Amino acid sequence: MAKPNLIIDLNVSGSRFNYIRNPINSGFDMSQEGWPSAYNAFVPSLERTPLTPCFAISDPLVSCSQGQSAIADHNTQWNFSPQVTWIKGRHTFKFGGQLEMGFDNYLQTNTGGGLISFNGSWTTNTAGGTGLGGNDYADFLLGYGLGQGAAFGNQTTGSLVISGPISGKQTYRALYAADDFHWTSKLTLNLGLRYELQGPWSERYDKLTYLNLKVPNSSVTGCGGVPGSACPADLFLVGTGANTSRNSLPLSKTQFMPRLGFAYAWNTKTVIRGGYGIFFIPNYVSFGTNPYIDPVASATTNFFASVNHGLTPNSALNCELTAAFTCIPGTGPFGANLVAVPGRNPQPNVSQYILNQNNFSATDYFGQKYGYLQQWNFGIQRELPGNFYLEVAYAGAHGVHLPQFNTNVNQIPDGFIQQAQTQFNQGQPVSIAQPVTSYPFSQALPGSLGPGNLIQGQLDRPYPQYAGMNLNGQGCCNSSYNSLQATLNRRFGAGGSLLVAYTWAKLLSNTDTLTSWLEGGTTGGVGGIQDWNNLKNEYSLSSQNVAQRLVISYVLDLPFGKGKKFGGNASGATNVLIGGWGMDGVTTFQTGFPVKISYGSSNLLSQAGLGTGGLRPDVVGGCNKGLSVQPLLWFNPTCFTAPQAWSFGNENRVDATLRQDGIANWDWAVFKNFGFGERVNLQFRAESYNISNTPSFIFPLGDSSTELGSTNFGQVSNFDPNYTPRLYQFALKAQF
Repeated sequence: MAKPNLIIDLNVSGSRFNYIRNPINSGFDMSQEGWPSAYNAFVPSLERTPLTPCFAISDPLVSCSQGQSAIADHNTQWNFSPQVTWIKGRHTFKFGGQLEMGFDNYLQTNTGGGLISFNGSWTTNTAGGTGLGGNDYADFLLGYGLGQGAAFGNQTTGSLVISGPISGKQTYRALYAADDFHWTSKLTLNLGLRYELQGPWSERYDKLTYLNLKVPNSSVTGCGGVPGSACPADLFLVGTGANTSRNSLPLSKTQFMPRLGFAYAWNTKTVIRGGYGIFFIPNYVSFGTNPYIDPVASATTNFFASVNHGLTPNSALNCELTAAFTCIPGTGPFGANLVAVPGRNPQPNVSQYILNQNNFSATDYFGQKYGYLQQWNFGIQRELPGNFYLEVAYAGAHGVHLPQFNTNVNQIPDGFIQQAQTQFNQGQPVSIAQPVTSYPFSQALPGSLGPGNLIQGQLDRPYPQYAGMNLNGQGCCNSSYNSLQATLNRRFGAGGSLLVAYTWAKLLSNTDTLTSWLEGGTTGGVGGIQDWNNLKNEYSLSSQNVAQRLVISYVLDLPFGKGKKFGGNASGATNVLIGGWGMDGVTTFQTGFPVKISYGSSNLLSQAGLGTGGLRPDVVGGCNKGLSVQPLLWFNPTCFTAPQAWSFGNENRVDATLRQDGIANWDWAVFKNFGFGERVNLQFRAESYNISNTPSFIFPLGDSSTELGSTNFGQVSNFDPNYTPRLYQFALKAQF
């Protein structure tokens, strides 16, 4: 304290943690799977595990996992935060800043042994995987899977990913000023402004890249369909090209965040409050921009399942295949050798390296949009008769430029898709599916982009030289939240309290999470993007929306025994018998999370490999989705049909009309206190959890009951993992 009205506060802190996740099968010898022994040298022992298969729809007990995750994390944080508080008249000023430096030495892969998905497309009754009768486990036994970008599995399915350790650094700086201004005896204003410079990631050895979408590609031409025509976009190492910094994203200098609030005492029993603020999303939250995700910080070797859009297999689980479906000697499913982690020295150069990768994600240095949230609230607090206190508030929020883990920017324009469906309906050849007769690219590109495999639709994509291109952490999406929140509170004079809290809310968005592959459990996963060109049409009820929630909690001392309302004069054995009793409990009611419906198979559009997202089914017009036609069905499966051959389904990303099971839970306890003098108290408790024994069912992530085409589509046979059957327990505790 410098003066009675001036306080100077200085906080300096540091922290460090180490975390190692060692898969139980680490150090696995890949030659035991019949793969080339050369694979072992590419994958560090910590990351080297057996292949993880991922099954789509046939068996609800054997589905998908995230692979066998290997993590090594050594994180150090330093924080310096000075603040000055100055009280002057009716003002309380606060000025301060924050400097935080984070150092993260990190590696992670979930698929050091590879992850390949199977959906039955190779065992349907027609070539191309769009027929009937396919079985994912049959595909697995044949060894024929899906390539990178399959509609299910985690974000690296159809590949083997090796993580090279990175040494990342972030520097966060902020300044702020605030004033609590007691304008009158009834009105207080809270005024503030915060300015942040959220330093983007750098890497100690500059193992970072960035995309420049505005320059021509330096390694390949022919994207216009004729030899020599320019191809858009190229990948650069940081510190080269137009970005001379060491960062893969620019430093944003426009993050000004006002904070406004007020409190007004209408009278001695009523207070009105409100506030508004802007909050930018911290860079470290946007997981996709972490240096370990960078294309040169890890190495992805693709599984080229087919190079002719699912007509014939190109690779199997044990090798690459000839045209006669025999193994090419010396190869495994990922070729003869794996791709090594390039670091700062990709060969022959970074542009050609990423062209060979074929499908990748990187940051857009010159087009990055940083996400932020606007929040506001307005509430009234009122003292009611009988010592009750009521608060009713409205709270809202609007998310702007919210990031995905990565955003696909290389989907064929929707106009071509609509044209394809029209041509198909009229029995005409579909233009985008026709083979390109004169190969336009200046070099032979890998996979389905190679000579003899290229189709016209690939040349109609924004970046035809790549099979897939995604922007890491791009601010693509938005959200809207509105809620009514009410709280009723009472404290009883004789001991005990009652709290009733109710929330009605509606959350709309076209993104739900930065780590969709980790979401599941009680929410049943998240709704995926189907059409990357029309994110407005993906705007729906959020996957995590909870429409209503009511919680009643109470602690009551029963009015029996000495000094109480009943039996106040009791003593001796009588008081021991009737006195000291109480009860407490929590009762929770909550509506379930909305259901996410997907299409578990493929159509001609998805088989073409033109950058579309995971398909959803069509909805039968006028059909009541919630009307079950059988007792065991949660919803009416006849309301959903397969999407048209060259179209997206019209089912919403998240279905607002269907809900999972909610929560109806009663936890209750009765207790008895025994006093021994003034210093010692013994309490006996009898507790019951879920006293009504009410079950809660869910559609968990990866469960095929929400995938059209599954044999158990529409059925729920899984309990909420947090569900606990009725449980009684007894406890005795001493207090002294």
